[in-house]
Amino acid sequence: MTYLLILALGLTIGILVGLLGIGGGVVLVPAMVYLLHYDQHLAQGTSLFILLPPIGLGALREYWKNKLVDLRAGIYCAIGFLLGGYVGGKIAVPLPSDMLKGIFGGFLMLSAVLLWRKTKAPQAEQKPEKSSSSEKFWRTVGIFLTAGFCGVAAGMVGIGGGVLLVPLLSLFFGFSQHKAQGTSLVALIPPTGLLAFLMYWKAGYVNWHTGLLLIPGVFLGGILGGMIARQLNPKLMRQVFAVLMFVLGVWQVFSAWQH
Repeated sequence: MTYLLILALGLTIGILVGLLGIGGGVVLVPAMVYLLHYDQHLAQGTSLFILLPPIGLGALREYWKNKLVDLRAGIYCAIGFLLGGYVGGKIAVPLPSDMLKGIFGGFLMLSAVLLWRKTKAPQAEQKPEKSSSSEKFWRTVGIFLTAGFCGVAAGMVGIGGGVLLVPLLSLFFGFSQHKAQGTSLVALIPPTGLLAFLMYWKAGYVNWHTGLLLIPGVFLGGILGGMIARQLNPKLMRQVFAVLMFVLGVWQVFSAWQH
């Protein structure tokens, strides 16, 4: 029965990811905590394991065909994610479970706000005038440091990090919504969460069986969710889910504070 629950959970999470255009870890971690009754550390470590395969490869191909990928920026983002994830995992593993639960609750609320913001009309990409080599250098450094910050957050809460990186690329570097999403996928195709995952694994916070059962469901559900999204109003779905995610985040912070 537990196996069937895990398989169904993977499929449901995959559908939500494909339907709403959000990172799987944002849904995976609370699902494992509240439905499978996992400790916060174990849920986050298992989530990082599931996110190691390149499950966004199909989506990246679509963005690439439509010229919505900045490959160079994506590579710097990948390096920032990798190193930041290691720092985030190192911080998170020794923390008490309740404190980590509270931090994740805060992250859920932030993710809900960002998801709600995503429902607004996407802005056009700001076309920068010809910049000097010095300006290009500092822009590259800025993108790398921003990705590093997102990597730290991702390692701390066991998610992919794209949920933060996409709006920050738009806000600070003038990327359009779609180009930011395409570029962030470059950083999520290689196993950039590997160092963070190894920190959790060494501490014994990974359930291999659950992870292996969830991966096919998340992958197939993502394809199905993308197909369903064409039939439904994704804007309304994102708004409803953002509200639910915010409420869950508040509840998680409150329950962590009560202990």
